[in-house]
Amino acid sequence: MSKKYGIKDAAIGRSDIFKMAPEHIHVREGWNVRDVDFDPFDIDDLSLARSIAENGVREPLTVVWDDGKAFVTNGHRRLSAARYAAKELGTEIKALPCQTEDRYSNEADHVLSMIVRNSGKPLSPLEQARVFKRLIDLGWSIAEIARRVGKTPQWVGELLNLQAAPTEITNMVKSGEVSASLAVQTIAREKSRAPAVLSTAVAKAKAEGKSRATAKHFESRPAKQKASSNLIKAAEAVMNAPAIKPYRLVSPFIELAEAIDDAKSGAA
Repeated sequence: MSKKYGIKDAAIGRSDIFKMAPEHIHVREGWNVRDVDFDPFDIDDLSLARSIAENGVREPLTVVWDDGKAFVTNGHRRLSAARYAAKELGTEIKALPCQTEDRYSNEADHVLSMIVRNSGKPLSPLEQARVFKRLIDLGWSIAEIARRVGKTPQWVGELLNLQAAPTEITNMVKSGEVSASLAVQTIAREKSRAPAVLSTAVAKAKAEGKSRATAKHFESRPAKQKASSNLIKAAEAVMNAPAIKPYRLVSPFIELAEAIDDAKSGAA
């Protein structure tokens, strides 16, 4: 009789999943970088709680053992949603699936897992920035962080600058009055003037009945206008070059002509 093989024979290494009662899973104060672990008034959070009530927790929480207790390092939102389902939705939840951090992992690995193991609600740019700041404090370089999260060093650096920005700016990003990318661009361009410039843009947007400021709500700078004018002139020179004229009806040049028209309209 031939030998039957199972997953244990094919597996490389070991990754045990075990179950723990929710009350035996602890949360370390200030560990999670999310602004809010769980908000029952958030449609996504409430949907998660209802899904857990019907199907249980599918994705295991990640925990680390400290002084004989299990502390969650990844899965705070799932844990909070499960507790909400038990308390508010009347669901009986006896145990949650858990896995431990790798035995050779360190604190930096546990911090990083909040991003690389997150398969649920994405972290906001500011929440990601908090992860990066903790890793910087633990001695990681921007280049190393970028490599481990699959982003560019510039992107990581910009988020670090955003989390270090004045509270006035980070509050506008949290409330959605300005996007993280627009805030980052304004900080780089305006330096110390950034809070005032962003506040003015938000006020203009609200005066128009808009909840979020966009690039059009910023005052035009003469230098920027001049640069735009020069770019328009350069593009027109290309389009009018004798060597190009026979090809002006070819797709790329049609698109360039349309872009020139759009730029002229925006500069007007």
